[in-house]
Amino acid sequence: MISITRPAAPDFLLDPHGLWQKETIAAITHYQNGIAESFVYKMYNDSRLKDILKTIFVKCAYCETVYGAGYDGDVEHFRPKGRIKEKNPPTPGYYWLANDWDNLLLSCQHCNQRRRHILYGDDKLEGYGKLDQFPLAPGTKRVVKPGDISSEEGGRLLINPCKDDPRQHLAYEDKEAVIVPLTPKGENSVKVYVLQRPILVQERKKQMLRLFKQIKIVKLLLEHMNADPSDQNRKDVFEFAFESLMNYTKAEEPYAGMCRYFVKKFLKENQVK
Repeated sequence: MISITRPAAPDFLLDPHGLWQKETIAAITHYQNGIAESFVYKMYNDSRLKDILKTIFVKCAYCETVYGAGYDGDVEHFRPKGRIKEKNPPTPGYYWLANDWDNLLLSCQHCNQRRRHILYGDDKLEGYGKLDQFPLAPGTKRVVKPGDISSEEGGRLLINPCKDDPRQHLAYEDKEAVIVPLTPKGENSVKVYVLQRPILVQERKKQMLRLFKQIKIVKLLLEHMNADPSDQNRKDVFEFAFESLMNYTKAEEPYAGMCRYFVKKFLKENQVK
């Protein structure tokens, strides 16, 4: 997972006379009137929203898997709009944030929806996926009606890539590309987003091995260049290989968070700037 910079909200979301704001008002009225039935949201299926989100989240916001040619991601509500698993009663969810720009991301189906997986290192087939989960630290008072959610932020136990720096919460081991949580927020995020599902771990490992191969090439060329710093040809070859290495860390590349972790370690160990 990497940090993602979210631009300003599109005008159609903010238009006070637009359908998005009208739906938000309708949802608030629905629940404030004590209606038990779930409110039906429609606007988040607007193709304009997904088109904009795809320019920001060019891969899954959580697991960093690039969307396939036949699938372009789920519009994901970071704070669930309909129900919250950890809340009692579970309904309603954060209904007033259903159309809030800061609450909308794009993720893959495996992270967003509940599916059956056998997690890496386990042997049980069980259902996993974020869906309606939104855990808070013990003692944190959950906001249950329209208002300021900042009081809840300190107890939030899921990484929001648009607000948090995932590097503070996640590390990676160098054998199987398994994520190592560094904090409770990291631990819950790995679990809720199902970041240890076997196929995902396998794909991360493939990328990690490709990265390690390039690191090895760069290290050999660095030694070769340092043996004769005046040789411009050696320097050019090194810089070309180094640029290829840094390409793995670009934001649009799969599993850039993991690649940045190992590249940073390599640069520090070899005193490369």
